[in-house]
Amino acid sequence: MNKSLGFFIMFATALLLNCIKEPVAWYEDVGIVEITTDTTITTFHVPDTDTGPGNPGWNPWGNGSASQDFTIKLKEKSKKDVAVSTLRWQFFDVNGTHIASRSETYVPPIEIDGGKEYTYTVSIIVDERIADDLDDEDGAANDYYGRGTIKFIVEGYDLIRGEEINCIYSYTPIEVRK
Repeated sequence: MNKSLGFFIMFATALLLNCIKEPVAWYEDVGIVEITTDTTITTFHVPDTDTGPGNPGWNPWGNGSASQDFTIKLKEKSKKDVAVSTLRWQFFDVNGTHIASRSETYVPPIEIDGGKEYTYTVSIIVDERIADDLDDEDGAANDYYGRGTIKFIVEGYDLIRGEEINCIYSYTPIEVRK
């Protein structure tokens, strides 16, 4: 081998090894499910059930609620057959503060073949407590208006090895009105 070529290979190898300053990451070979939901703002018209004097705005203990149907699309991204056992959704106010969490468990789990999509509808309910929290953090309190975000998360496992799946979350903006 040419002497200068050998020197160049040794120099390039040494240079490459000196560039690595920390351990190389190890990524598990597991299923990944991406969630897609509507990204346009969804409005919930929540009634105020306690309109008596001295009770402005929604009552956190009131029983008023509103629901909206959301189309949820799950796409398996890593070509692994997976089972989705739980859908979770979390409510956040405009400041990013967690307000509430809800979930739906699937028995039997929803099975998704590797690389395929599964679409279904879930009904999301916003009660007076959630509406009041969103209202209080978004501008004037007790004005019957608030904004926030719903974060959607799935849990499940790989059908071949039983490993827990990873999830790419979805975020949907929401607003509440009377």
